[in-house]
Amino acid sequence: MTKNDLAREVSVSEKLHLSTAVKAVDGIIRVIKEALAKGEEVTLRGFGTLSVVQREERNAVHFKTKEPIVVPAHRTVRIRISKELKEQLNNGTVD
Repeated sequence: MTKNDLAREVSVSEKLHLSTAVKAVDGIIRVIKEALAKGEEVTLRGFGTLSVVQREERNAVHFKTKEPIVVPAHRTVRIRISKELKEQLNNGTVD
């Protein structure tokens, strides 16, 4: 599902104009990105928690040339899905 598909689904389910739904989805994504850039944790109840984690520098092997390379230390986002979502995924039900 793309961002536009998501906005379309929101506009239908919440009976909004498509342009309003697109602005809402864009706004939510912007706020989440800003919070993560500050290092804050974002918790979406019933969905999951997004948090920033620090990855240490590590050695790896280039898969084509088989030469050793160094992957530099960097920050990335980790998502922990909620218990409710895990149950829905495993039971095949959607609320």
